[in-house]
Amino acid sequence: MLVSSGGIPSTTDSGGVSGAYLLKSPIIVLAGQNLTSGQPTQWTASAIGHNVKGLLRCGYFHHSTQKRSQRSKWAYNMAMHPTLTRLILPSLLAVLVSASSSQNCFASDSVDSTSIELLPKNKIKSAPRKVEIYQYDESPIGDRKPLLFVHGLLGEYHPMFRWKELGEYLCEKPDFQKQYKIYLSRFNTSLSLTEITDEFRTSLRNHFPSGDVTIVAISLAGTVVRNSMKDPSVNNLVSRVITLGSFFRGSPLFCADWMRQTMKKRYPSPLSKIDHLLGYSIYFARHKNLQRDFAWDNSDGQMPPQKKSRKEKTPLVTVTDQKQKAIDHKFFVYAGYLHNQYAPREHGVIRKFITTPYSFFKTTLPMHLDREHPALRFLNDLIAKSVPKTSPANDIIYPLNDGISPIASSLLLTNEFAARPDINKMNDLTLIKLNTNAGKARLLDNIDHLTFIERKRPIGYSEKITDMLSSTEEPRAMFEWILKDLME
Repeated sequence: MLVSSGGIPSTTDSGGVSGAYLLKSPIIVLAGQNLTSGQPTQWTASAIGHNVKGLLRCGYFHHSTQKRSQRSKWAYNMAMHPTLTRLILPSLLAVLVSASSSQNCFASDSVDSTSIELLPKNKIKSAPRKVEIYQYDESPIGDRKPLLFVHGLLGEYHPMFRWKELGEYLCEKPDFQKQYKIYLSRFNTSLSLTEITDEFRTSLRNHFPSGDVTIVAISLAGTVVRNSMKDPSVNNLVSRVITLGSFFRGSPLFCADWMRQTMKKRYPSPLSKIDHLLGYSIYFARHKNLQRDFAWDNSDGQMPPQKKSRKEKTPLVTVTDQKQKAIDHKFFVYAGYLHNQYAPREHGVIRKFITTPYSFFKTTLPMHLDREHPALRFLNDLIAKSVPKTSPANDIIYPLNDGISPIASSLLLTNEFAARPDINKMNDLTLIKLNTNAGKARLLDNIDHLTFIERKRPIGYSEKITDMLSSTEEPRAMFEWILKDLME
């Protein structure tokens, strides 16, 4: 394919080359993709001469019926000469390409940037019909790598799909700008996991045919990306994936029967039971796909028996296959947990009694006012209190969670290790690092599910976050951790 510096091919003719487009830029790529077959094409000197000659004869090099100057006639006759078209002209074109390559004057054909829309400044109110891809800015990709952000639940309705702060931070870093160009995906998170995955596969193949894509995905998007990569044609396009709080094994939060049972047993006040049960039912009535596709896979055997009408859930993670392990090794997985009355150490009875009124004004009241971080603190407590099946009834089995996902769900643990009933507690955390299939795993202290993209931590805590799985690295701010892993 002959491609101009703009990067967009025009209509085909004479061997799949657009002569009209050829005229628009002096910079020409001699190796590319055939417009008709879509297969890679290596252009020989004779082939180039043949195509240029054909273009001239077809009139693509416009010469009107008006009288041309002697100079124009001479140029036209020289161009039509067989020796020039087959020998001299290809050599000249090759020299031009070589010179322009050294100066980075033509865009890489790894991404057809001009066919991708620019990111809208305002939020989009309508639901996307398919997976959409946007450019973060209008800068050409050149020889940089594409970096794709993939949002989580309802991110499609937020400005910049909730990536504003991270995007601005990264674009302030010159070294990052030299290596990456940012793209953002947008999709309908109310669809089923299967539908989203199929659409994402298609979109990735269409927009990034040359691959070498790095992906940053938060929440449910991590599972979408991982499922998409089970297709070898998609896996070959992706070089690395950083997931932020993704629940690969689902979450107890999305098991309706289990959570209702927990609220009935853990909250003694009738008013409190009604309040929590009603709020839970209303919210998940609008997000049934979470309960259908992301319920806990019960790898640890702690989920009590569910209603007979509910089918046994197939685990989201199956890592016995060697091919799947190879895919998982491309993943850098982040998990986090909030400090609560059970972790990192359990509060005594007196402290619990004293802090109850404070918790009402810090968590319960703001949660009812639609504040996200207080809502995550409440859900953190609810997940922690999940009623166990095999442990004692008063045992707290998931104290380490970020308000959505227990750490065991986010770290791509082996099936054997995930079956242990104690991995979500503050025991020997170093064992986690030894039992993950991910290329790298981070466990970040005292953050919630939104800290990954908003940086906000609980009041009174520094922005510097400790990775509990790395004793050799100094604490860093959230975006500094992400930048570090992107630049490795």
